[in-house]
Amino acid sequence: MAPTTGSGTSRHRRLLLGVLALALGACAELAPLQRPPLSPLTDFSDLNTREEAIQRFGRPDQVRGSDVGPVLVYRRAVVVDVNPNRYYGEDRGIQLNQYELVLLYLDGEGRIVRRAVEPE
Repeated sequence: MAPTTGSGTSRHRRLLLGVLALALGACAELAPLQRPPLSPLTDFSDLNTREEAIQRFGRPDQVRGSDVGPVLVYRRAVVVDVNPNRYYGEDRGIQLNQYELVLLYLDGEGRIVRRAVEPE
């Protein structure tokens, strides 16, 4: 009688690889931020070009379009409240963060022509 462990092992190996792939995908979703949000004290007024913004603050969180050209969107925390439930009931350790968006409007040559801040 020939051993049948080859096909069973192959099936287990594929199952293990599938579970591993799902676990890695879940870890990517639950991983902490690679880059923390910008500080509310961050000053954008001395930036003049797209290259300066990316060099100082990294890649933007979004790139939008406007009538002028592309808009770099950066997100920064303005309120970080570790436990907002202390006022409203049971302490469950929930964290409440509020952010605002910093918009840098670029012209066709990559120069910043307008800046705006709006709540998220």
